[in-house]
Formats: sequence, C-alpha cells, structure tokens
Amino acid sequence: MDNQFTRQERDNSARLAELLHHNTDWIWEVDADSRYVWVSEMVTNQLGYTPEQVLGRTPFDFMAPGETARLKKTFEEILASRQPFSGLINRNVHADGHVVILESSGIPLFDENGTLTGYRGTDRDISQLGERVLQLESIYQNTPLALCMINRKGLLVEANKAMGELLGQDAATLPGKSLEDIVPDWHLLLQQDFMLLDSGEDIASKEVCLHGRYFYIKPLPVNDAGGHVSGISAAWVDITDRKIAEQKLACANQTLLQYAERDHLTGLFNRRYMDERLNNEITRAQREGSSLSLCMADIDFFKRYNDTYGHQAGDQVLRGVAEALRGGLRPADCVSRYGGEEFLVILPDTNGEGALAVAERLRERVQALAIEHESSPLGGALTISLGVMTWDASQLVCNIQSTGHISAELISRSDAALYRAKQQGRNRVVVA
Repeated sequence: MDNQFTRQERDNSARLAELLHHNTDWIWEVDADSRYVWVSEMVTNQLGYTPEQVLGRTPFDFMAPGETARLKKTFEEILASRQPFSGLINRNVHADGHVVILESSGIPLFDENGTLTGYRGTDRDISQLGERVLQLESIYQNTPLALCMINRKGLLVEANKAMGELLGQDAATLPGKSLEDIVPDWHLLLQQDFMLLDSGEDIASKEVCLHGRYFYIKPLPVNDAGGHVSGISAAWVDITDRKIAEQKLACANQTLLQYAERDHLTGLFNRRYMDERLNNEITRAQREGSSLSLCMADIDFFKRYNDTYGHQAGDQVLRGVAEALRGGLRPADCVSRYGGEEFLVILPDTNGEGALAVAERLRERVQALAIEHESSPLGGALTISLGVMTWDASQLVCNIQSTGHISAELISRSDAALYRAKQQGRNRVVVA
C-alpha cells in the first residue's frame, strides 16, 4: 500500500513538473533580492537561455537597454508594497540578440513569520502585441498633451509626464493620489460628471484656472468589462495664450465701443448713442407708464467766442461745459454732445417740475464756471440756454406708434423750446 502511494506521489510530481515546464508561460520564483531561485524550462523557448543560465541572476540582467532604468523603480515599489502585480510589460534580449516582449505577473511569498521571501510568477511572450502596447505607452507618456485617468474614488490611476509637469509633480508618483488633494476645484466638477454619467447623460468639456494658467478639459467615461463607468479619462489643453488674446480682444472691442459711443473731444456720449438710448427709454417709459424728460442745451454766442478766443479755447470751453453738465445729473440720467455746441440730456422717470429744476441747476452750474466771454452781450460771462420737454407715457396718447417717430417728436419739441429760450434773450430755460 505504501509503495502504491509513493508511486502515485511520484506520478503526480512528475505530472506537475511536466505541466510547469511545458506551460506556454515561463514560470519563475525569485528571492527577496529579485534573484531567480527556480525557473521553468519554458525560459529557453522565450529567452534562449537554459534554466541553469538564468538561476542566480535578476530580471534586469536580461532586459533591453533602457528598460532597467524605466522599470527598476517600479520593481522596487512592488517589493516595498508586498502586493501582487500583473500586466507589467518589459522588453528583454533573447540569447540570439532579438528583442522579446514579456508581460509579467506575480504574487508575494512569505515565511512562517510573515517575512517576505520573494515572488512567484509568470512571464508571457506578447512580442506580437507588446511592441504596439509599448509604442502606445510611449506616445501616451511623451505627448505634450496632459493626460490622466481617475477612478470613482477620485484617485489618479494613470498620468503622463505632461500631467506631472502641469501639477508640478513627478508623474510616476501621481497614481494612487487623491485628485481632491491636488486640484480641489476640479475634484468637485469630477463628482458632478460621475453623477451625470450614472444618470445616462453626457459630460461636457470645461475650462479651469490652475496655478495662474487656463486649461480646457475634455473628459470621457471609461467603462469596465460590464459596461459600467469605472472612471473618467481627461485631456488637459493649455489655453492660456488664447485666453490672454481673448481678454486683449475684449478690451480692444470695449475701447472701440467707447470710441463708437463717445464724443472724442468732451468724453460725453455722442449723438448716435443718444438716439439709441432715447428709443430704449421711450420703450421703458411706455412699459412702466412713467414720465420721460429731455433737455436740449446750447452754449450762447459760441461762434463769437471762437472768433474772439480761437478754436483751441473753444474746445476747452466745450470740455468745461460738458463736465459741468455731467456733474449736475443723477446716475440714471444721461448727457451727450448732440451737435457742435449743442447738448442733449435724457432724464428718465422725471416729470415736468423735476425736469425744470434739473435744467435750472445745469444752467447755474455753467454760469458758475465764470468763463470770460467779452463778445457776449449777456454780461461778459459764458452762459447756456435750455429747452425742456416732458412726455408722460401714462397720460399722453400718441397717434404715432413708431418709437423712432416718438423720439423725433420729443427732440423736435425740446429743440423748439430751446429756440424760444434764445428768442427770449438766452441764458434761460423754456419749457415746451
């Protein structure tokens, strides 16, 4: 009976040895120093070396140039973690000189005291696919586009060199780190993306600012074998230069808009802007049933002033009068240089009594400038005349429906009032 069991054990051992040695994968065992202590005969098929030639050496002794530098840190991290690993792709040199690409997987071995004694694992020849995988990995790592993948826990799974540079860290140290610790603002956006994906919706691209630079982020879902979202991959594009150009363009457009709306001499709004503003105020007054008043002002005897003091002095007067008018108005009011020495003031939500008070205040402010005007028959000081028109949208029914026609009528009536102020001796206010 004992002999029968002994023969059966020998048969099982022989069968196991045959399975190990003739398995398509190369089976190996290394000690804590990464030196081979046992290898299957399949190593000869894969690398061209006999088991005896491999024992006592390390995986790095068979790797292609550059692979040791690329993978040594990874191996050290595997040993330090004392965890299983899989899918580690590496280039090796066959005994005849050609390159063999292997995919390595392994599990840790411990003695009865829990001390790590080494690893046991397999190497699979994936040369036909491996070169393509390594090429893709090289492209991924070396592209100038910052790429990364994050799992549902918010941990970085993959990050290329450009991503490391973007975050100011070594890309090799990023996997396993929490995005919340590195980029808190984007972590919140990412959680929202997962919620959208779980509800069956698409996730949109976004722009973020990080370390003083602007980035365009294009996120895409990563699905597991079951079709469930397991993570999000993202490409980060530095758009700082574009953003700066957009900001400069916006400033330039704003400047152009100001030039289009402003009188270059006085800084007041110009006639083009005022016509549009008046139409808007008429529409608002109609909608709210409120009053709208206009003041048309004109500098008295301005031609004589230019003839006496010159056009440069005349320009100074225009600027001074403009500032006096602007300083006498409320924030909601608006004043423009409507013609050569003519100014138009729009007074929203202002009735006739209020408009008259404003007009008198403006007249007094200009007179208070005490600008010498020796050719004026009104006492030797510069003055203005004003015509006032008030339109009560809640009471007046206009048979002209067009806002443009209403605007023209209001301008005409305030101008007519200004004409009467001049006829009556100037330096006064006349109400239409």
